Amino acid sequence: MTSDSLVLDGLTKRFGGVTAVDNVTLAFEPGSASAVIGPNGAGKSSLLKMIAGVYTPTAGTVTLGETRLDKLAPHQLARHGIGFAHQIPRPFRQLTVRQNVRVAVDAARRDADVEDVLARAELHHKADRSAGSLGLLDLKRLEVARALASNPRVVLLDEIAAGLVGRELDDAIALIKAVHASGVTVILVEHVEAVVRSVVDRVVVLDWGELIADGTPADIAADPRVREVYLGGHAPAASDTLRSQRSPDPLLEVHGLRAGYAGQMALHGVDLTVRKGSVAAVLGANGAGKSTLCAAISGLVPTTDGQIVLDGADLTSSPTHARNRVGIAHCPEGRRLFAGLSVLDNLHLGAYSTRDRHEVAERLEEVLSIFPRLKDKLAAPAQSLSGGQQQMVAIGRALMSRPGLLICDEVSLGLSPKAVDELYAGLDEVRQSGRSLLIVEQNVSRCLDFADDVYVLNRGRISFSGPPDGLRESVKLDEAYFGHPATR
Repeated sequence: MTSDSLVLDGLTKRFGGVTAVDNVTLAFEPGSASAVIGPNGAGKSSLLKMIAGVYTPTAGTVTLGETRLDKLAPHQLARHGIGFAHQIPRPFRQLTVRQNVRVAVDAARRDADVEDVLARAELHHKADRSAGSLGLLDLKRLEVARALASNPRVVLLDEIAAGLVGRELDDAIALIKAVHASGVTVILVEHVEAVVRSVVDRVVVLDWGELIADGTPADIAADPRVREVYLGGHAPAASDTLRSQRSPDPLLEVHGLRAGYAGQMALHGVDLTVRKGSVAAVLGANGAGKSTLCAAISGLVPTTDGQIVLDGADLTSSPTHARNRVGIAHCPEGRRLFAGLSVLDNLHLGAYSTRDRHEVAERLEEVLSIFPRLKDKLAAPAQSLSGGQQQMVAIGRALMSRPGLLICDEVSLGLSPKAVDELYAGLDEVRQSGRSLLIVEQNVSRCLDFADDVYVLNRGRISFSGPPDGLRESVKLDEAYFGHPATR
């Protein structure tokens, strides 16, 4: 460790009772390039934001050389050599590209420095255009340019490649390489494995806020603990007899689906089928487009192309509530319960499409038979329940609409193995009732055991589709999660 290293010592961040980053100690040498990776909720962005001054650590210190940074505001950190490029660019859209960079440049620096930053980010030929007229790649360039404007020693890049594909991704990699080649220390949080593999020589892995691995990209891809975190453990498999009884007829058909957020395309021509009475699983690394796919099917995210058909009816242009009425229920990532309402009130909200009290009572009885643990919790505020019980409420609320297709996004995220076992026991009852399920899950092995059909999303495109046994030894998993087949 040199005298100009960036050092994190016992860095911890808690939000209430949740520990997002737990006692992380790391040192980054000047001029190095490192990536911070991990599954959803691992604490990656929280770590980056503590270094950038967006979050104040609950415990621990951040120092750059002899300067302690963890008590400073973000604008003070910029003056001490820290530049931060956010995942979602938020420029002053009415200002020109040059004006956006000039705002970020230290007052003591000259206009020549602005032009130098524009050239480094390859925006000099668009300097007089309004930021609001830029495409996604150039918005990303502008975000990096604003981070470089303070002449930093350390640049933090939070998912700078998110939403980019093809040549755009190649250009983003070239930009990051150019920043690093200038002698700047680069630390990036990134889900696009091509960026990690092409840019850094060190990968740091977090899980549940803890540092679990630190090494070269090749070392990390082969690390058993890292593979367990990404691919998960096993659960009892569905019987071959049960799978053979699934109907060959499609319930949901998705054709050529394209969708995204704020100009960032997340899905690029996705085709997918969920058969009647079957379970389809969607796997893929963080940022692959899984949650976008769920939201697009349920109508929460508009599509730019493609078709969504449920039991022969085209729902592509239908609003969310109309899709729910004809049989699509979506249990989103993060549960999204009304924390101050009782469990019963949360469940009743799922039955908004009917005013028949007897019908509502029947639906409630069915949900409680699937998740009996909720029976004595109906009067309790949702926020008082454990994480596993809250997930039961979220799934139960979706089931209250009596859907033909239940979409579950990240069922087991952040839950103990015992809680996950209970949830999957309930989902098994759902599928035995004849309903179809579309499940997005981080625990790959559990999904392969539970599902009838599996799809792997890789940067918004389907890279595998078929029965689960066809994926167990397939290199497609390693390619989707680690970028290349792991050495075994």
